[in-house]
Amino acid sequence: MQRRWLLFVSVVGLVVYSHSFVSAQNDWCYPLEIKAGLSSNFGEFRGNRVHTGVDLRTNMRTGYKVYAIDDGMIVRLSVKKLGFGNALYIEHPNGLMSVYGHLDRFVEEGLGLRTLVRQHQQQKGTKYPGNIYLKQPVKKGQLIAYSGETGYGLPHLHFEVRRGGATPIDPFEHGFSYEDASPPVIEGFLIEPIGSGSFVDNEHFVRKYPTEQQQDGTFLVNHIPKVSGKLRFTGAAYDQIGAQNKCAVDRIDLFIAYSGVDSLDLSIDQERYFSNRFDKVTYKTNHRGGLVYDYNFTRLSNPTQYYYRLYTIDAQRFPYRQVFAKNDGIWDTAKAKEGLHTVVLETRDVNGNLSVGHLRVYVEKTHDAKDEKRPFALPQGKNWYLEVREFQGFLEVVCYANIPLQAAPMLHVKAPNGTVTDLPARPKGANAFSAEYDLKPGQDGMVELTVTAQPKQGDTIQEVRQFPVKTIAAGSGGTVSYGQKASMTFPAGALYEDVFTNIWPTSAYEETPGLPLMSEVYDFRPAGVPLEKKGLIRIQYPKNVTDPKTLGIFWWDAVKKRWYYMDDKQDTATHSLKASIIYPSIYAVLQDTVAPVISDLRPENGSTAKASLSKISAVIKDTGKGVDESSIVMTFDGKRVSGEYDPDRRKVSYPLTKKLASGTHTLTVQALDKAGHAAKAMKSTFTVK
Repeated sequence: MQRRWLLFVSVVGLVVYSHSFVSAQNDWCYPLEIKAGLSSNFGEFRGNRVHTGVDLRTNMRTGYKVYAIDDGMIVRLSVKKLGFGNALYIEHPNGLMSVYGHLDRFVEEGLGLRTLVRQHQQQKGTKYPGNIYLKQPVKKGQLIAYSGETGYGLPHLHFEVRRGGATPIDPFEHGFSYEDASPPVIEGFLIEPIGSGSFVDNEHFVRKYPTEQQQDGTFLVNHIPKVSGKLRFTGAAYDQIGAQNKCAVDRIDLFIAYSGVDSLDLSIDQERYFSNRFDKVTYKTNHRGGLVYDYNFTRLSNPTQYYYRLYTIDAQRFPYRQVFAKNDGIWDTAKAKEGLHTVVLETRDVNGNLSVGHLRVYVEKTHDAKDEKRPFALPQGKNWYLEVREFQGFLEVVCYANIPLQAAPMLHVKAPNGTVTDLPARPKGANAFSAEYDLKPGQDGMVELTVTAQPKQGDTIQEVRQFPVKTIAAGSGGTVSYGQKASMTFPAGALYEDVFTNIWPTSAYEETPGLPLMSEVYDFRPAGVPLEKKGLIRIQYPKNVTDPKTLGIFWWDAVKKRWYYMDDKQDTATHSLKASIIYPSIYAVLQDTVAPVISDLRPENGSTAKASLSKISAVIKDTGKGVDESSIVMTFDGKRVSGEYDPDRRKVSYPLTKKLASGTHTLTVQALDKAGHAAKAMKSTFTVK
């Protein structure tokens, strides 16, 4: 039988444990009146952090009963506008704490919680008094609150379990369960070549390979890429737990095994390459979500997609403490046999439902593009074109020629310190050649690249390019600039490893009506690199701008194809804006020229309402920098009322606590956006009979 290497990846949604042990440890009551599935799992992507609990669906409704999962003591209530909104904390005798977030209201009967909240609201003179500490015993299954949508997000119950009050742990490992027979879905793979001597399908770029589900239920990448050098992998997968929401998985393992490919028997000489258990985090490490998920591809919504790094960038600071990575998760194909190999991605959910994905790769011992017959298209009217590509740690110079050459072009490199290197280009395709130049850490400045080619007929072709090189050390930090127009600063300790950085104008974006560009669009590199501390970008805007308040730094989301406003600060002395970032990406200064729009007043103008009407409301939408919540003016029957704006629903509302009198009533709403534009004031006159 032909023997081949198999690279085995397992993304497992259930940490192996004894069911009898868990049952003995925790026999919890389900915390919610209904079982409508989960919308989020433990450890999911949340930007620069990971989710510290599970989100239980409430079918977009509020008011479902919430129960204490076990005997314990209510030790804290939290009443805040943002975050968990209304939240309740119970300490249990076994040392665990359960947390219930986004509650509509607390229970009064037998507990007196609403009375306690009102007292603190009156004492502090605010609707949001923050933390309220108490000691109130509760029993397992006792009604403690009602589900809501306070704080961030639409209606759901955030349920969290902590050890010692400070270490969030996966509830599924400590007694929480949910019936689920649906296996996870494996969406695809990423392969990233590492270094100038590594290739995937003749290129240094990260390559993305989607899967197709087979008749036997497995997932397969149909294409078989040719690979050489050092590689690392990223897996895209999600799970659905009783609902259509896409949730994260809970365990990841990466193996290399020498096996018979015909049987896919992975039991022979199996060697672990990567392992991670999404079991617990701490609030000191929770901000390191970028070490777990690839920022360039992972999104929480629209679309929901999770791309897991199957390698470590900094194992010592990985947010999950049981991570293991052999060679940092990098597979060196130089140590593998030439020929066909299989990457196997195994995913299990919390109930053991299994999905398997296969990615076959062909390992080449020596990279050779002589079989690449596909011609590269040149710009119209050109017979020669030169491209300089920047990768982490090296440059690739690619020459395209539509005319016969006597020999491969030569690359002459003059480093910033004056060192000279001559490199022959190698064939890259039917009409292309390339050469790589490794950058030297610390040798910053301008690299001069000279390419010389001799056509079989005609004059010698020679082209010179200048390329800036900037190293930023993780320990000391530093700043990279694009002249005076843009800069990016990393404080000391922000980076997890030393990097080569750059800033380049880019055309990889789309314009949005009402948001004209007021600067070039800049690609801050290296894109997607995670940070321990936030970085700072600065972009200059034209000096003739008369109202800088209308300007803002926006981030271009290449996945969603839209711009997002960043919270920025003005620096009028330098005519620039500054914004904190959690990773480098594409940013620009845009001008917000569109006023917000007020609509959907309730009750509607000309309508008839009941005397028992519970609230009045209106929708306020804005295209650019967003609604200025402090500017919203809501009046009812000529008197200003304290309406509250919900950015998730883009709605301002005010609760009515008394029955309305018969007759005519008037609701008016006014608002500004953060650029200072006023919305057209809207008015609704309705009748109560």
